[in-house]
Amino acid sequence: MTSRAAPEEQPSGPRVIRAVLFDAGATLLYPDPPVERVYARVFTDNGVRFTDRELFDALTATWIEVQREPAGDRYGGVRGEADFWRAFLNRVRSLLDGGTLTDEAFAALAAHFRAPESWTVFDDVLPVLDELSGRGLSLAIVSNWDSYLPRLLELKGLAGRFAAVSVSAIEETGKPQPEIFQRTCRRLGVAPAEALHVGDSLREDYEGARAAGLRALLLDRAAAHEGLPDRIASLAEIPGRLDEPPR
Repeated sequence: MTSRAAPEEQPSGPRVIRAVLFDAGATLLYPDPPVERVYARVFTDNGVRFTDRELFDALTATWIEVQREPAGDRYGGVRGEADFWRAFLNRVRSLLDGGTLTDEAFAALAAHFRAPESWTVFDDVLPVLDELSGRGLSLAIVSNWDSYLPRLLELKGLAGRFAAVSVSAIEETGKPQPEIFQRTCRRLGVAPAEALHVGDSLREDYEGARAAGLRALLLDRAAAHEGLPDRIASLAEIPGRLDEPPR
């Protein structure tokens, strides 16, 4: 009779977190001054007349329309981003006064949002990245953004802190689809169950990551989701949550 080795016992219980993935906008950095103020200045210079409420409503309606499109196509692909932004801005202006944006106004807005001084890193970002890196965790970014994000991260001194940066316009897929999360985990060499994703969008970050098999925390700086157990008000809460079992 030949002996047969017993099968290797598989570990039970939740896997240990080995990687933390972050959203970018409203999680790591934010536009400073706010987008609405910049648009208001440029649109006013372009001859548009509107109230603050009208501009807010036009921006909100246009973003809702954009978010109905597949995330991977949202910015028109790497080669079509200028056309996307021009169409976006013209849609906003059309809702305000039926007009279209001039080339000069479009160039002014494009230059503003590509300038590193137009963006500010939240105060809680660098301390938590240092602590997580010190624990030996792999860090990555998963963001629905245009292809300029990697360059912006370099200019803000953040790029070198992340082992992977996955951007929807470059990946041609985006949140909340599972592929961009799972692709990033493969790049880090971790299973989805070994990764935690943190972001500010309930649908794209929290629900999207969980559907892809990751753990997730919703960053809720404005206290809009206080009833959600997996919410945090600051990135500084992440280290204390790493040892908690998944919900």
